[in-house]
Amino acid sequence: MYVVQTLAFASTLSLAFAATQATAQDKSFKEAIIGPWLITAVFDEYQNGEKKDNWGGPAKGQITFGRTGRFTTIIIGPSAASMKTDDPRKPDALVVAYYGSYTVDEAGKKVTGKIEAASYSPRANMETTWTVQGSGDKLTLIGSPRKDQHGTFSPKLEVRRP
Repeated sequence: MYVVQTLAFASTLSLAFAATQATAQDKSFKEAIIGPWLITAVFDEYQNGEKKDNWGGPAKGQITFGRTGRFTTIIIGPSAASMKTDDPRKPDALVVAYYGSYTVDEAGKKVTGKIEAASYSPRANMETTWTVQGSGDKLTLIGSPRKDQHGTFSPKLEVRRP
């Protein structure tokens, strides 16, 4: 009797494990990106293939995709002595922050965000797109092209789960 009960328990446990694995593998793209992502690296890739760190050193931050279709992004560079003041409302580092709503293109593994407000005011009320590469707990988000004083570039964010 004990052997039969043990075999029945082992079979039930195996089925539950298999079902859990299948569920994890069957996640939609949207389900797979929901939640917080720590930004581990940021660089800009220009149309000519040149890659630049325009942050003056390692940048840190987080991007979060909520279940309700809302997102937030904040990227903070290292502090810069030239930016320091006694006013705690003024940053002493380069900062990019924005938030809004998002939708996903399951087949293309793309996220389109509608920015509502941003630390760089011309970005407010604009759309931005990230093409997502990778899977699991490490991804690369390739942002839609932007222009700066050096030319047109796509920001690339390397992210990982906390």
